[in-house]
Amino acid sequence: MATFSNSRLLNSPKMDSRVKSANMQKSEKWLGYFAAPAIIMCMFYMCGQTYLNVFYTDVLKMSTIGGGLFLALLPIFSKIIDAITNLVMGQIVEHTRCRQGKARPWILIADPLLAVSGILLFTVPTSSITAQVIWVTVSYNLYFCLAFTMYNISHTLMIPLSTRNGRQRDVLAMFTSMGTSMIPGTVVSMLSPC
Repeated sequence: MATFSNSRLLNSPKMDSRVKSANMQKSEKWLGYFAAPAIIMCMFYMCGQTYLNVFYTDVLKMSTIGGGLFLALLPIFSKIIDAITNLVMGQIVEHTRCRQGKARPWILIADPLLAVSGILLFTVPTSSITAQVIWVTVSYNLYFCLAFTMYNISHTLMIPLSTRNGRQRDVLAMFTSMGTSMIPGTVVSMLSPC
């Protein structure tokens, strides 16, 4: 049923699909499905699992706030928000109707938002501890619950939306898997602080 409805949407006169052939460009495979995800996931892992924790504990000394309770509860609170934004973003992408497709516009919005929110994670003002807690909470959720969710949901949905050729979908899935797992894991393990 899902295949029929997607096929019907792609061929409807209102929705002029940009997918006109079964073939995909090599540059699109290498840049869009391997290099870009690798860069974004490297940034995600570096921010989320290594340098950001060191920055919050060693530089900002936030581990002293509530005996470390703030830094313990922030990721839990953010995961709850992230679960909700994942569902919302999935619905937004599903209901998007434009010439660029369902997912591509959201990737184009998410990329600069990821860059800006990634910078905001590390540019905490040197003011009161209350202002720092607010800044960290907002920037953390902006990056992990909004920008990254927007990118990740959209990029994941790009594979079935990019080509009608099943073999090329398999290749794109492999490229994406290497770009989101293998390369970032290798880079992060080499660069992460001990």
